[in-house]
Amino acid sequence: MVKPIEAIMIGAGQRGSDIYGEYALRHPEQIHFVAVAEPNAERRLRFATQHNIPAENQFETWKPLLERPQFGQAAFVCTQDQQHTAPALAALRAGYDVLLEKPMATTADECCQLVDVAEETGRQLHICHVLRFTKHFTKMREIIQSGDLGEIINVSHRENVSWWHMAHSFVRGNWRRAADSAPMILAKCCHDLDILIWLMNQNCAQLSSMGNLMHYRPENAPEGAPKYCLDGCPVAETCPYYAPFIYVDLLPLWRNYADTAKGFPRIAAQAQERAPGLVKALSNLAPSLREISEYRGWPRSVVAQDPTPENLMDALRDGPYGRCVYHCDNDVVDHQVVSMKFARGASVTLTMHGHSHTEGRFTLIQGSRAELQAAFGYGGSWIEVNEHRSDLRTHYDTSADKASGHGGGDDRLMDAFINNLREDGAANFELASHLSAARQSLESHLMAFAAEEARLGDKVVCISGFRR
Repeated sequence: MVKPIEAIMIGAGQRGSDIYGEYALRHPEQIHFVAVAEPNAERRLRFATQHNIPAENQFETWKPLLERPQFGQAAFVCTQDQQHTAPALAALRAGYDVLLEKPMATTADECCQLVDVAEETGRQLHICHVLRFTKHFTKMREIIQSGDLGEIINVSHRENVSWWHMAHSFVRGNWRRAADSAPMILAKCCHDLDILIWLMNQNCAQLSSMGNLMHYRPENAPEGAPKYCLDGCPVAETCPYYAPFIYVDLLPLWRNYADTAKGFPRIAAQAQERAPGLVKALSNLAPSLREISEYRGWPRSVVAQDPTPENLMDALRDGPYGRCVYHCDNDVVDHQVVSMKFARGASVTLTMHGHSHTEGRFTLIQGSRAELQAAFGYGGSWIEVNEHRSDLRTHYDTSADKASGHGGGDDRLMDAFINNLREDGAANFELASHLSAARQSLESHLMAFAAEEARLGDKVVCISGFRR
């Protein structure tokens, strides 16, 4: 009988606990967490209790954990972005294979250092580029690599961040300031830059970029708007960013879900807006409805660890997520475009912005023989290929189970990582090529840093020179 992989968790927050930790609880035969380092005492205790971790293996910081003899084979580094480098380097040097949350680091020098140390120590270092593992982007890559589109001439890819997600993460939340986290093009779009390289199977040669922070600024605040939404905001009934509307009512999330879902899940999400009491009552007969009526996940789980309506309201009174979006200390852009030339000559654009009505990624690829259009949303995903000569349209439903994170990518990432550990980095299975090893990930991160340099310097950046 194959024993489960033993692993340590560094950072038991939303990704560490709710995604990777939850996977371990559902698949105890595959992976078992034997130690945890987390500064928040409540999160640390919750994770330790869930995974039966003894008190002597619970740590407030990662240093004493990694000074102890090696606990197992794998280390998960899921700290805040700017805190990735030191524990990841220490874990590699301590003999662990590492799964590191994206972005791998917040400076180009630290990204390069992580790659160098992984190669020097001979340890595996994989970055959580979960889009590679989704049914949607896996199918898109298959279509491109098959040659059905012909030669790829132009790619237009959009990362449409919804207005409420922008307000949550990049105005009120942990990624609102570049100095405290990373430029938004790195924090949000290293996924997208990685997936473009992976889809095209070639690197970017040069790029330029433009964008700025236009809307979420003090001068755009409604007259009389207080610092906190619950301090008597005069436009509480009409402002889309009113915190209880986003976190307690949660209507923006369910509307976004309904926009791209179909069938019963779409009907249920729409009913939550029109008749939440009915949805709650029917959940006794249809337990699947509890995923809506008793929803406790993101973004609620970020605002309050026990996200009951009462606890949410308490957290919004004077916590960061209750602030008026026009009176925060945010400085990251709310829109940016990156224009790229890839190695074989294709022109590629990435548009990222935080004012979309519907959250999702949208892709348009123009080839010499056919066109591909695709949408990847909360509620579902699809790809359509239209052949030039025949006008034949082929439609692919690439939707994942609604309960799976990142369109099914989270679980498949874990499957691949565990299999790769068992095979010592040489796994011969379907998802092996999806795993983003350190040097592959470095390329997309350098593109993000180059894009920010191009935006701030109003210039074109040659990636080969930037890479050196």
